[in-house]
Amino acid sequence: MAKPFLKWAGGKRQLISEIEKRLPPEINEIETYVEPFIGGGALLFHILENYNFKQIHISDINLELVLCYRQLQSSVDDVISALEKLVDEFPSTTEERSDYFYKIRDLWNSNLDIESMTDKERTSRVAQMIFLNKTCFNGLFRLNRSGEFNVPYGRYKNPSFPNEKSLLEVHTALQNVTIHHCSYQSSIEWIGKNTFVYFDPPYRPISK
Repeated sequence: MAKPFLKWAGGKRQLISEIEKRLPPEINEIETYVEPFIGGGALLFHILENYNFKQIHISDINLELVLCYRQLQSSVDDVISALEKLVDEFPSTTEERSDYFYKIRDLWNSNLDIESMTDKERTSRVAQMIFLNKTCFNGLFRLNRSGEFNVPYGRYKNPSFPNEKSLLEVHTALQNVTIHHCSYQSSIEWIGKNTFVYFDPPYRPISK
């Protein structure tokens, strides 16, 4: 079963059982699934494993996130090879790891023009994105005003990277998914009468 390959703020992995209870009773009769704020994709992968929609549309306004989904859908073997190289070169000592993290972060920030990249360059960028996501502080994704990734090193003793098997499962799961880079407002184009739309709900404060 495919699982989220990135840490993402507001991820729903631990809430799947509660969301499942609230899915529409006629869900097996619905033809189209739409998720306009895909994020880490926890519910998407649950849906793909358990339901058979004829059409599935996901989207996000974050181009870097959308690029990850697209490259894993189309070029997973290359992503796996590039990520394995980064992980193999990741040093064993804390100080060396920090230096390596900032080296990869600088490399990621050296070219922000995704549209002009070759497929190989996009693949390398996705591998770097996954690496940075798993090694930066709290798995945050944050850009400065120049569009540069500026989250510091997280100093994890044993960061967990997605392996070949898990990324291949993501690739397989995404084969019949249409991936859009756009605002949630554009999702109206894919929504018909027989459509289930999952909007990531607003967050309530856990305390006063």
